[in-house]
Parts: sequence; structure tokens; C-alpha cells
Amino acid sequence: MQHLVLIWYELMKKQSAEILAQVNHLQVGEKSMELYNDWSANYDHDLVEEFGYISPRVAAEALAKEIDLRDLRIIDYGCGTGLVGAALSERGFSHIDGLDISTGMLEQARDKQFYKNLIQGDLTTAIALDDDCYDAALCIGSMGAGHVGTDHVLEMLRPIKPAGIFIIIINAMHFGPEGFEDAFRQLEVEGHWKIGELSEFNYMSELVRPGWLVVARKP
Repeated sequence: MQHLVLIWYELMKKQSAEILAQVNHLQVGEKSMELYNDWSANYDHDLVEEFGYISPRVAAEALAKEIDLRDLRIIDYGCGTGLVGAALSERGFSHIDGLDISTGMLEQARDKQFYKNLIQGDLTTAIALDDDCYDAALCIGSMGAGHVGTDHVLEMLRPIKPAGIFIIIINAMHFGPEGFEDAFRQLEVEGHWKIGELSEFNYMSELVRPGWLVVARKP
């Protein structure tokens, strides 16, 4: 019986690794919505329990260092199942909205009850949010091929208030090769934001997955 349990566990772990690889290797122009809908029920288990995903905690701690007040308005871009919302809530943030393209992911996030509002939307198009309406935004793991591209970042800045914070975590395999590093620095040159922190870290404790943390502020 124990042998069968071990076989089942290894099979589940292999399937988790395969879907993670599919997400990481989407090609430019490919859409991720169907993939995330299919993954939504097992997403938390796969990322947190199997791979030791720490990006939500890192992002929430970065925001807590930047903002003293905890009742400011926050938008979680690509909120998925709500892991970032949970990490923010643990640190006392209470007014969090989430936006995601996947209805399956949003259903999981809704069950967690950390968000004031949940919005189904595509970050690769115009975002149905007002100008200057959030004190902070986070986009954790939603940039790269098949997700948000370099040309969408400026639109994501629009709903953030002047002096507001934008925190991004992006896989290193996308950061340099897909032009995000150059695009981020160009946004700073053009005066759209000021980068306060740009640091590399491994965002999964059970896998080698280098990523970049970006902490920026609108002028």
C-alpha cells in the first residue's frame, strides 16, 4: 500500500512540474487563460506545497517596508487564487482588489475572502480601472511570454496614484531575454516611475527558480 502511495505522489509531482513548465515556456502571442483555468484547483498545492513558492511573501514584505498605513487601496494584478492577497492580509493590509484573466483562478480567490473586489480582465489590453485610483499595485509572476509583455506595463501604471508603489516579481528567464530589464529602465528614463529596488532571488524553496523583485514608485 505504501508503495502505491509513493507512486501516486511521484505521478502528481511530475504532473505539477509539467504544468509549471508549460506556464514558464509559453511563447509570445500564446494565451494563458485556458491553462490557468485547468490548473486553478491544484494551483496552491502545486506551487506552495510542492515547490515552496515564496513570491507572495516577498512581495508583501516589500510593500510593508514602503507603506506605513494598512488601509490604503491596493490592486493585485494577475491575482490568481489569492496567494498575494493572503500574504498582504497577514501583514495587516485590508483594502485589496484583485484582477485576473482566469475565471477559475478568481473562483479560488473569492473563496479566500481577502479581496474587496475581484475583476475578470486581460492585462494585455486596456484595463477597466480609473486613473490614479490605487495607492499600490503588485504584479507577481504575471509577466513574460503568454502573459503581460513589456508594452503593457505603462497601462498598468495608469491606475496607480502619484507617489504610489508598483511591486513586480518576474522570472529571470523573461527579465533579461524578453527585454523587461531594458523596458523598466527606459520607463525610468522617461519619468514614468523611479526604481527603488531591483534585486534577484530564488522564488521557490524546492526548485532553482531565479527571479527579480522590482520596487518602483510613480512620480
